[in-house]
Amino acid sequence: MIARGAPGDFAGEMPVLSMFFRFHDEVYHTYSAYARGLQGLTDPHSLFDVTPYGRQEAWEALPPGWPRQPTYR
Repeated sequence: MIARGAPGDFAGEMPVLSMFFRFHDEVYHTYSAYARGLQGLTDPHSLFDVTPYGRQEAWEALPPGWPRQPTYR
């Protein structure tokens, strides 16, 4: 965890949030937050902001080729 930016001198358990993105057969680790870094995610809607596709709102700038709507419909 030290390589991922987490502190190395902690005792006990600590909350962690990690996001992953699967594209075809590849899996990418796109986001991690530890302990105090999770404070900004207390609102459930803010979890969408750290996902690879974001909230998919009309005002968001997305890379070319990224879907505006969920692809699982």
